[in-house]
Amino acid sequence: MSNSTIVSGASGKLPFSRVVMAGGVAIVGSLIANLLVYWIGGALAQPNPDFQPLASPMPVIIFTVLFLVIATAVYAVINAAASNPVRVWTIVAWVALIVSLIPDFMLLINPSGMPMGTPTVPAVIVLIIMHFVAFAITMWAFTRWAHQR
Repeated sequence: MSNSTIVSGASGKLPFSRVVMAGGVAIVGSLIANLLVYWIGGALAQPNPDFQPLASPMPVIIFTVLFLVIATAVYAVINAAASNPVRVWTIVAWVALIVSLIPDFMLLINPSGMPMGTPTVPAVIVLIIMHFVAFAITMWAFTRWAHQR
């Protein structure tokens, strides 16, 4: 059988160990990619030094790992409970992405409501790109990579 053999169909349930491995792939891949976005985006956007989300790589590391550990737990629950986990996961993940963008937009609409320093449009765009990068990698890890042998 080839490396692209599907475990139990693209929508089938996975063993728990495979879910955990997919979570690890999502976390490591997203962390590396988001750090690249942080460094390249920071050089291009030149955020204000007091803008805490981009003041150092530590917030990127903490929030990427934290939220993708949560995503892995959510996928594990969906995988155990749903008859079509990939479909349910896709819906939940899109909702989570949209909800996760709300604070970013609020930084532009009402920066004083979220005291994290002085945001600029380019700096917030860097944050938004990080969300989409982590989303894409996580979707791939759980819906494609995890289902291959």
